[in-house]
Amino acid sequence: MPTSGVRHRRSPYRLVSFQPPAKTNPQSERKARTEKRASELQAIVSGSSEALPVAWDNALKTGQFSSEDLLTAIGRLHDRKNFESAIEAIESALRNNQAQTWMYDVLAMEMKLAGRPQDQIDRVLLSRIDFAAGNEAQMLVTASYMARFGAYDQAIEICREAAKRNPWQPATWGLARRMADGSHNPEAIIWSRVGTIQRVWTDGFEDEHAEAITVLRDLEQKMTAAGNPKMASRVRGAMESARKRDLRIRVSWVGDADIDLTVNEPNGQRCSRKSRLTSNGGMLIRQSNGGKQGRHIEEYVCVEAPSGEYEIKVGYILGRVITGKVKVDIVRYQNTDHEKTSSLSPEVAERDAIIKVVVAQGRGTVRK
Repeated sequence: MPTSGVRHRRSPYRLVSFQPPAKTNPQSERKARTEKRASELQAIVSGSSEALPVAWDNALKTGQFSSEDLLTAIGRLHDRKNFESAIEAIESALRNNQAQTWMYDVLAMEMKLAGRPQDQIDRVLLSRIDFAAGNEAQMLVTASYMARFGAYDQAIEICREAAKRNPWQPATWGLARRMADGSHNPEAIIWSRVGTIQRVWTDGFEDEHAEAITVLRDLEQKMTAAGNPKMASRVRGAMESARKRDLRIRVSWVGDADIDLTVNEPNGQRCSRKSRLTSNGGMLIRQSNGGKQGRHIEEYVCVEAPSGEYEIKVGYILGRVITGKVKVDIVRYQNTDHEKTSSLSPEVAERDAIIKVVVAQGRGTVRK
């Protein structure tokens, strides 16, 4: 076939198959970077001709390494049972103004493993108390780090201390459960689940309470099967006690209205949407702003309520309640042999509904 005499140039473009970007895992990448930096840190120290304390000082003074890098390096020294080197590393960080709360607990642990005198260990722990005063978040970070060393008992003690400072912090109980499960210590498992049932009331508390009860029942069965009826009884008693609630109030309605529940406690403490937790442990655990047609609920609970008279105020803000009435369910001494339940249906419109209820057998004490 004759050609036209036109010469065709080769295209400068090439067809290539499309390769989608590889998926990355930020957490894995971060861990890899930390591992690399920890290796660099150890290489600097081991390659130094200076004494070990000076070598650590020189490496950390550069500011090139994070506390996570240092922790990883210390973890390796710990795994190799090189406790003295781990001690030198932490003490160097403290000398160079790089202190973190976890360092004091890890330092105390390494000192104990190295056979250091108890008075040295006690001084370190006292320093940690001063350093972490009022900072529960840092204490939980420390507990997590202790678990990385397999020191679950120490981690649980830190969780206990954090819970004493603020027993209403859900993160404390979440971490405490993980530490207790890692320790396989029955007492720790009981403590962490009882605390969850009594103190965790944030969104999704029903699931957390159910998990805690399931774990305690499984533990009771395990103790029974192991021929330890005393511990089985202890678990059962702790679970039953944890499920008690001295006072629980639920307000429900149908419509699009915004209704506010306020509870005035015997010592003048007020629980409301503005202040959802009182010093007595009274808490507004469910809150609704209305706005949409449907069933709405606001709910108050005080697990260990001080004895006395409680004033319940149901306030109408705006919107429409279909029946013109709300339902108020009041439960005293819930999950006990003397549980008392009552229900009322007050109208809500121009005036607030006021209901008074007396808790005669409250287990709580008045707190300011």
